[in-house]
Amino acid sequence: MHCVVCKQGETSSQRVTVERHNQAGEPIAVIHNFPAEVCTVCGEEYYAAEDWQAVDQLLAQSPLRVAQVPIYELRSP
Repeated sequence: MHCVVCKQGETSSQRVTVERHNQAGEPIAVIHNFPAEVCTVCGEEYYAAEDWQAVDQLLAQSPLRVAQVPIYELRSP
């Protein structure tokens, strides 16, 4: 597939890590080994709608593990 962002690269099939966010934009889950087409020039990632549907089904189940992650906010002086 030709990249629609940089218009120079071609994509290759890879497995990536993605985050699923709630409506407020906060991350609610990290998904490893997510299938994507990734541009070889700019790194833009493209995902299939059916893969996101599979994630929605996963989120209805118990997670593999839960990790606590510290959250920081960098404030301007």
